Amino acid sequence: MVITFPGNPADLFDWLMEQPQDTVLSLLAFGAAHSVNAVEKKFTERKKGIEQANQLGHALKVHMPDWFETTGDSYFKHVNRTTIELAVAEAKGSEAELSVRAAAKKSEAVAIADRIVAGSGWLPFPVRLASPEVGPEIEAGRNPDDSQFPEAAE
Repeated sequence: MVITFPGNPADLFDWLMEQPQDTVLSLLAFGAAHSVNAVEKKFTERKKGIEQANQLGHALKVHMPDWFETTGDSYFKHVNRTTIELAVAEAKGSEAELSVRAAAKKSEAVAIADRIVAGSGWLPFPVRLASPEVGPEIEAGRNPDDSQFPEAAE
């Protein structure tokens, strides 16, 4: 849908009042999408971003595997080897984890994990929607499994 706004800002409100409901709703959705920030940072005053994003994701019935696929480029290259091993174990089991662990270099571990996890629909915690019945750890902005997936060293 292509929307052409009036050139003069003073005409915007009158123009908006003349638009069909689907156009107005599309504009509202666009504005809402740009106001949601679900980025987690270690040190922040903003504690409810993830909770709000999860609520919105559930209300919109977002199926995250339609929007994100875990690959070497999208995830495994950006985390440490332990995290790669734990991710593969969670996605495909301990035997698959051993394949990653046997890799001599991280680049090999990334390639193996990419191949093993491909098509599984497995998602890393930062892009998962929390279940509606979240516990107090999630409400506090912490994943109870966070210790399982350490961040990569800078």
